[in-house]
Amino acid sequence: MKEVSCRMAPPTFADLGKSAKDLFNKGYTHGFIKVDATTKAGDNKEVEFKTSAAHNLGSGKLGGNLDVKYKIPSYGLTLTEKWNTENQLGTIIEVNEQFGRGLKLTFDSLYAPHAGKRTGKLKADWSLQTARITADVSLTKNPVINAAGVFSREGWLFGAAATFDSGSNKVASTSLAFGHQTSNYTLHSFVVNSTDFGASLFHKVAHNVELGTMLGWKVGGTGADFAIASKYSPTRDLTLRAKVNNSSQVKYRLSGLVVNMAYVGWWESLRRL
Repeated sequence: MKEVSCRMAPPTFADLGKSAKDLFNKGYTHGFIKVDATTKAGDNKEVEFKTSAAHNLGSGKLGGNLDVKYKIPSYGLTLTEKWNTENQLGTIIEVNEQFGRGLKLTFDSLYAPHAGKRTGKLKADWSLQTARITADVSLTKNPVINAAGVFSREGWLFGAAATFDSGSNKVASTSLAFGHQTSNYTLHSFVVNSTDFGASLFHKVAHNVELGTMLGWKVGGTGADFAIASKYSPTRDLTLRAKVNNSSQVKYRLSGLVVNMAYVGWWESLRRL
């Protein structure tokens, strides 16, 4: 079985086990309609416009946002301006590999004019062949600092993360993760605050078949939680997803391409066996 190239940087701590999580979460949008559109402009397609709208059929709430992204490759700079229907304005400034190889620095801010509230974060992402280091700090009176690292060797992954709250002067949370990754499967296990334990397995059985399982247990809990998910694409334009958990809850969805670049879900259900 072919291993993932050692020259490829490991994922961020937040993306460990992402393949299994996506198998369980992506594509299940019962009672929710979302439309996305992206266009590019400029001689080198350096300007990108992205719009999206979402409608919750249950609550009747309708929302949308507009993002404008402008890239200046010669300076490793990307500027993104955001607006949403809640009248919030966002600005993201990314500087890539200008202060070190594999290092990306980001300033992320959000302003709500009607409330006069501003929030912001400074982020750093350092990507190496065998390590991925990330950190961020909130720009508030009592900053919260998050730091994480993932290290890889011959397909094996080890990660650690911590959150420090300067307001209380305490470490708010800690996490450890361990796993193995190849081109066909990903095994991920983790522990959070020494009380929450979990594991996941993602297996690409064939080019059009994916299987996954997740397991969780909490100290003092009544038992373990587990679930199984699958995805089958008999054709490029047709996908069947299904998942079941230990509470005998089953959810499945059939979706397909009905017009060019537009997908629709035909049947989705949640029931107990």
